Amino acid sequence: MERFQSLIARLKGTRRTQAAIFVCAALAIAMGLLGMSGWVFASDVLRVQLIEYTTLNPATAIGLILAGTSVAFTALRQRPWAMGAALLVIAIAAAKIADIVIGGIPVDRLIFTDLLDSGIVPRPSRMAPNTAVALMCAGLALCLLQTHGRLTRQGAQLLAMWVMLGASFVLVGHTFSLFYFNRFGTYLPMAKPTAIGLQAIGFAVMALSRDIGLMLVLRDRGPSGAMFRITLPLIIVIPLTVGVLRILGERNGLYGREAGMALQVMGNVMVTSTLLLACAIVLYRSDIARRQQEIELRNSEQFSRLVASANPDCISLLDEDHTVLFANEALLRAYRLDNVSQIIGKPYGHLLDNGTRADRDAALAAARDEGSGRFTLCYPDAAGKPRWFDSIISRLPDDHNWPFRYMVISRDVSEKREIEDKVRWKASHDDLTKLPNRAQFQTHLDRHVRQAGQEGFALFALDIDNFKTVNDTLGHDAGDRLLKTVAERISRAVRQGDVVARLAGDEFAVIARNVRTEPGAVALAERIFDSLREPWLYEGRPHECRVSIGASLAPRHGDGAEELFKHADIALYEAKARGKGQIAVFRQTMKSAVEKRSRQLSLARHALSSDFIVPYYQPKVELSTGRVAGFEALLRWRHPTQGVQMPGTIAAAFEDLELAHEITDRMLGQILIDMRRWLDRGLPFGHVAMNVTASDLRQENFSDRLLTSLAELSLPHDCLQVEVTETVFLGRGAEYVERALRQLHDAGIRVALDDFGTGYASLSHLKQFPVDIVKIDRSFLHDFALDPQNQAIINTVINLGHSLDIEIVAEGIETREQERHLLSRNCTYGQGYLYGKAMPALRVPRLLTTFQSEFQRAA
Repeated sequence: MERFQSLIARLKGTRRTQAAIFVCAALAIAMGLLGMSGWVFASDVLRVQLIEYTTLNPATAIGLILAGTSVAFTALRQRPWAMGAALLVIAIAAAKIADIVIGGIPVDRLIFTDLLDSGIVPRPSRMAPNTAVALMCAGLALCLLQTHGRLTRQGAQLLAMWVMLGASFVLVGHTFSLFYFNRFGTYLPMAKPTAIGLQAIGFAVMALSRDIGLMLVLRDRGPSGAMFRITLPLIIVIPLTVGVLRILGERNGLYGREAGMALQVMGNVMVTSTLLLACAIVLYRSDIARRQQEIELRNSEQFSRLVASANPDCISLLDEDHTVLFANEALLRAYRLDNVSQIIGKPYGHLLDNGTRADRDAALAAARDEGSGRFTLCYPDAAGKPRWFDSIISRLPDDHNWPFRYMVISRDVSEKREIEDKVRWKASHDDLTKLPNRAQFQTHLDRHVRQAGQEGFALFALDIDNFKTVNDTLGHDAGDRLLKTVAERISRAVRQGDVVARLAGDEFAVIARNVRTEPGAVALAERIFDSLREPWLYEGRPHECRVSIGASLAPRHGDGAEELFKHADIALYEAKARGKGQIAVFRQTMKSAVEKRSRQLSLARHALSSDFIVPYYQPKVELSTGRVAGFEALLRWRHPTQGVQMPGTIAAAFEDLELAHEITDRMLGQILIDMRRWLDRGLPFGHVAMNVTASDLRQENFSDRLLTSLAELSLPHDCLQVEVTETVFLGRGAEYVERALRQLHDAGIRVALDDFGTGYASLSHLKQFPVDIVKIDRSFLHDFALDPQNQAIINTVINLGHSLDIEIVAEGIETREQERHLLSRNCTYGQGYLYGKAMPALRVPRLLTTFQSEFQRAA
């Protein structure tokens, strides 16, 4: 607030000074204009009553106008114009001085011929010499003001004082008719308006240079300024008053010359005494202020010492040679010193190691040359733990008599550094496994690629087998445990110097240095497989832990990080295609398989996003009656240009769990809608069987969602069947599959076992799991008449179904001969091209109304 008030006061002072300068300029211009008006109009008022015009030379009037104009332009910061006007003033004055000294230069007659020859007014022979000199000094002062040098502006002040002194003499001479005061010898005297104009110009020059010299002292707020402001008026006013009194007294006969002299002496004594008294008062006040400042300084020093002692930052004060003169308590604690004498008088940083001393020296040099320097130092605490300090060295101003020249402030940034280190570590590492993340791994890979010409390396891409199943069946805690286990075992299996990273999800990567050949890559992969053979435990139960590995070799398989990564991913896909827990090293022939898989995945995503996935329905027939007992829903999708496509064109999508689940949900939704429409039309479609996978059944809420969807559409549970293959009974998570199937079975949804006899199902599975229907795979009906083993298998499965009260459905019936054989063995249902291919939902109603009669005619 005080600073703001000070600024306002300075602004007000500046405005007042500017106003005074313009008033002085206007006064000088007015004197010149009045003089010129008197010459032009021959006015007695102007000539006699105001300014006694007969003594004013026209060149002088022009000089006053130009000088006032130069003052105004200077105040407005129009320096070129101000300089031009000042130079014209100098030219006029120089011409008049030359005319006076050597004669023969009739400046007045050349410029003012008409006026001087008119006889209107008496002609002055020449400009007064003191006027010419004063104008010359005024012009020079105004020229010097246009420069930026301090000495030249002080010279302008000196010239202005001479101008003002000469004008003052003239005014005094005119006042008291002392003509020897306003002329040189017998030359013409300076006119009163000229003296007034010159006095105004001199004052304006002093005001325009108020930031230097005499004016700076006058404006000073200290003792010198106060003394000058008091004594200056006294020096001028008192002698002037005494002189006036003496002259008036002598002229009026009040006293003689002796008495006048005595009066002037007494006046001088009075002036001297007054000045001494004023100076003594100012010095006394200054002494009081100085003592108060000393007290305040001592208090400030004590307070500063208290602050420095209480400051948690380490503070040191150094002399010019970097010797420590002061150190606070925080610095002693940081350096574990017992006494300040252990550091006072010693070179700053003498306890630091050589490396830190070099940083200190660089910071000291920067402080000496640029004003400040900075460096970081490390010093162990009492427990030996490193403590980090951020140190700033500042050079103190030279305009004081303090013995110290540098201040060093060191702040303990150990905690901040630890936090920054943790942030940097988190930005480059995986929180769960503590391995480098993708960004950090990319940095390592780029560095190895740059050095691949010197030492080759192998890049491994690893995926955990069945990781999503672990997450879905055991939960994310189990998934996290598996990720940490795999990370630890891979890190132990690789060699020192190899880089292991977790890229995302269950994706890991390894950079194996100095591995240049395929056998070398396979050998390291076998070490990783060996480290993972031991089961991992979760909640006391062992679980299998396997990974698939794809490898690429640098520089053989690429000279860029992106290319090597792509080839390692291709090899990984190949390893997964071979089965779980496999290693594949990249070969060029693998690209086509990966590209095919990529195309299939792209087609599947496009089919889902464009709603091209549709169910087609193949009828199941009761063999004894020829009645349509139900349908199996088979996946088809409509290609925008190639028509209806088989599932094999998007086979890769069924290996992608996310896409596979989305396809199942899309099929289920459309099947339920089609059944609702058929029921609303009263069509006896029997039931619809849909295929579900093991991953579908391992979802925690699959059976609940299915039952909820049936309820939302008010569909009876017995109109839907689920078909599973024998593989759902095998592998991890079989208990979740059993729970889901039993929940559906108990709700009235029948379970069919598809492709029976081609997998690994056993009779125990038929007993353990709720199986209502067994479907004989189509492979056993192909050429069954010529293959007694196939006939035996068919007969055995049918007899087994009758024994276990399980319905039997034979798939792939294409001929009447196959149908008759199945009827002779009491097979209940049949399905195949003999009864019809899969068809869209729109054709099902017609099939249901015409099938039985057409079938019997065909039979």
